[in-house]
Amino acid sequence: MTRSLLRLRPLALREPVTRLCWARCSSTFAPRAVAALLNRPPQPSSSGGEAVAINGFLRSVRKQKRVAFAVLGDGSSLQTVQVVLTPEQATSLSTGAAVSVTGQWVPSLGKGQTHELQAEKVELLGDNDAATNPLQKKYQTNDFLRTIPHLRSRLPINSLLLRLRSQVTAGLTSYFLNQDFVQVHPPIITSSDCEGAGEVFTVAPGSDPSRKPDSKPEEHFFQSPKYLTVSSQLHLEALAQSVGRVWTLSPTFRAEKSDTTRHLSEFYMLEAELAFTDRLDDVMDVVEGMLRHIARDLQSSYVGKELLEARTSDTGADEGAVSHTVLAQRWQGLVDGPWPRITFAEAIQRLQDAVTQKKTKFEFTPAYDDGLQTEHERYLAETVGQGGPVFVTDYPRSVKPFYMAPSAGTVIGTQDAPATVACFDLLVPEVCELAGGSMREHRLSELEQSMDEHGLQRSKLSEPGAEPSDGSLQCYEALPPNFSLTANMLAGAFAGIAEHSVMYPIDLLKTRMQVVNPSPSAVYSGISNAMITISRVEGFRTLWRGISSVVLGAGPAHAVYFASYEAVKHHLGGNEGESGDHHPFAAAASGAAATITSDALMNPFDVIKQRMQLHGSIYKSVPHCAREVFRNEGLSAFYVSYPTTLCMTVPFTALQFMAYESISKVMNPRGSYDPTTHCTAGALAGGFAAGLTTPLDVIKTLLQTRGNAVDPELRNVSGLWEAARLLHRREGWKGYFRGLKPRIITTMPSTAICWSAYEMAKAFFLARGEGR
Repeated sequence: MTRSLLRLRPLALREPVTRLCWARCSSTFAPRAVAALLNRPPQPSSSGGEAVAINGFLRSVRKQKRVAFAVLGDGSSLQTVQVVLTPEQATSLSTGAAVSVTGQWVPSLGKGQTHELQAEKVELLGDNDAATNPLQKKYQTNDFLRTIPHLRSRLPINSLLLRLRSQVTAGLTSYFLNQDFVQVHPPIITSSDCEGAGEVFTVAPGSDPSRKPDSKPEEHFFQSPKYLTVSSQLHLEALAQSVGRVWTLSPTFRAEKSDTTRHLSEFYMLEAELAFTDRLDDVMDVVEGMLRHIARDLQSSYVGKELLEARTSDTGADEGAVSHTVLAQRWQGLVDGPWPRITFAEAIQRLQDAVTQKKTKFEFTPAYDDGLQTEHERYLAETVGQGGPVFVTDYPRSVKPFYMAPSAGTVIGTQDAPATVACFDLLVPEVCELAGGSMREHRLSELEQSMDEHGLQRSKLSEPGAEPSDGSLQCYEALPPNFSLTANMLAGAFAGIAEHSVMYPIDLLKTRMQVVNPSPSAVYSGISNAMITISRVEGFRTLWRGISSVVLGAGPAHAVYFASYEAVKHHLGGNEGESGDHHPFAAAASGAAATITSDALMNPFDVIKQRMQLHGSIYKSVPHCAREVFRNEGLSAFYVSYPTTLCMTVPFTALQFMAYESISKVMNPRGSYDPTTHCTAGALAGGFAAGLTTPLDVIKTLLQTRGNAVDPELRNVSGLWEAARLLHRREGWKGYFRGLKPRIITTMPSTAICWSAYEMAKAFFLARGEGR
């Protein structure tokens, strides 16, 4: 074992050089692996052998009376080292144990190896019970080896495959680096299924074992379903637009129910993209150069040599020699070529000629419209490729994906010459299709036409006049499943406070004009007259009297309002289907449920607000009004109008929500965030609902302000029907529409503000969630 000892002595600043001491070395050579020892020329010492130390695992131990033999390997080579031990040294050793052996590397007296290790010191690093060791000295099936994944790589052939894979990966990295490609690492969890087959694994968090079977389904970890990638193609196409040439060797997952070696659930796939090239030959040149580079590396490497030896040892002497020769010739064929390139039409013609001339038989008859079967690919590789690779190009458009560009010089296909696309498959013996590639259609109109021809649904963003979106607010109207209740309630509270605060003066005018039998000084001929009179007589600030009640009540009430609306709409299926689908029943029902819950909170604040809005109100503040009403009229005064309020607000909100959803779908079928749509639809929906429910609002105002009435009949009225009869008896049908104009004028901008504020807050929280 070589040890280097480095000592640094502190020096004065004036000394220009740091002095190093000498290195001390032992006389024992410690190779890094068995392969290094076997490939190193012998270095005899005066004692007749070379002193070495090596670590590894015992493949077998054979104990005799006077001597013991152990076979030591470490996975760095198919070959092993024979260790000669004394019976005492071998006492505690067994197959599978990890040991460190120090001794003399001397010429072997037996057959099968040129040198052997005469052990001087044996250290047991890890014991193993040979009787219970799963890896016995016999044939092990692959199915059994998969049950012991921590041990199966101990088999020599499996460790060889690991080293082969490592070398090929290093060779690929070297080749692409020399070709000016940039290695990238696309995401494994993705939203895209670029193969279009739908055979993907969905990514979801592990289920909670404590969940009840009938509980609500778990929400997506992300805001939409995500999958394990089936190909990095789409990501690479985007990255190639940045750096020109990209490649990756990344894990890929396919959820195909097929238990064959050609349909793996998990494997590594090499993918590359080239920008700024319009020749398919350029792409094929990259593939050809890559495989030539890998073949040359294997021919000159220790791993390649061992792979050829493994092919010989795994079969009989005669078969092994043939297998060894075939593999060596195949590598040489990759290096030398000729790498022929034929079109798909030529390939079909060769296959049909072979059948006609009775050179071969196929289970599937070769036909231009059916593509190539595995048996066809194998025949082409053996005949056209002369046992080597062959490129087949220009497949019919009908058998290839929509995104491939037309073949060079091809505009449109005819019956005699069907349309083809600029693509290729590389066929090799035994494996058949090894690689594939194509030119991408980069022209938008042609790409959309190809999608239509293949029956693919195009995004509505591709329609004429559609505006692009940043992606974060797509499918905006349907809230994501993990949109938090807190964010929803905050959005609702913001909307409620904004609505009532901005339109409060108009609401005060409406209340004044709806009062039955007002005092002479509180009779107004219209909205303008009311505003001028109140400002001149009572002061401009009177228009905002009681606004604090709205601020206190509207926040929590509207938080509950919109939270209930979104929850009920989701459960009734209002968010299902495309963004343009309309669900009027779900919209109306969710609005009704929202107002029932929110009015229970808002009704007391509404009573206080209207008491303070009346002409000559004696209340100085919200707490003062609340105390006086409670002291004089009791708790019931805050809820005497609640049944009437519900009778009004339930149909009002149901009509408003149904109208808002319908108008929004017409104006904004994409369902994205659009302030103009939200404002306009909110105003129209509010005005429509306000006009139809004004009679109920007049009755509600009568009940909520009765405590301030001088007329005994008005002061003692109770209940919806009694108030309605009194109103009709005194003023007729016109009495039910008192304040209609200010109510509509109030409601339209207030609902426009409310919806705009709510949708803006909702968009803010959605965008914030996407940013995380």
